[in-house]
Amino acid sequence: MDLKMPGLIRKAEPNDVPHLVKLLDAYMRETYDGEWRGNAERLERDLFVGREFEMLVAENGTKEIVGFIALNYTYDLHHCLKGSTVIDFYVLPESRGRGIGLLLAVESAAEIQKRGGDFLHGGAVENETVRRFYNRIAMSFPNGECYVSGRAFRHLAGLSGRGVRDIIKNLPAVDWNYQP
Repeated sequence: MDLKMPGLIRKAEPNDVPHLVKLLDAYMRETYDGEWRGNAERLERDLFVGREFEMLVAENGTKEIVGFIALNYTYDLHHCLKGSTVIDFYVLPESRGRGIGLLLAVESAAEIQKRGGDFLHGGAVENETVRRFYNRIAMSFPNGECYVSGRAFRHLAGLSGRGVRDIIKNLPAVDWNYQP
């Protein structure tokens, strides 16, 4: 099955909060061997009232939320560019291997570009699969920091709305990050 856009990836909505709480708890347990210390009320307030950050969610075929990417808008003073930093990024283990993480990254780039942004910044956790994913499209540094920018960012954003197979065939080359 080739996952298509739109519909699978969308902006989080207030009625998603109970599902996001479960995902955040699963993410913290898997990634940090700890529990999520937030709460639903603050999550909802900061995401939808205060707009402290943005979140895209991924749904499976039965409309169950199986992943998310949370972003903060930021500014790179060294290059005078607007962009976004990934706060956290997670797909449930049983939903991995289907391109959902890739779709979340592509749609995030498209959303950032719509707001006038030119880059996506994140940090890969100590997980070899995650690092391989980031290394495929981003400038990746030994400390885990990663950037998608320049021609690579614009190309990634331009893949919005395409199916997973098509995106994989057309991913930007890593050296495109160094091209304006």
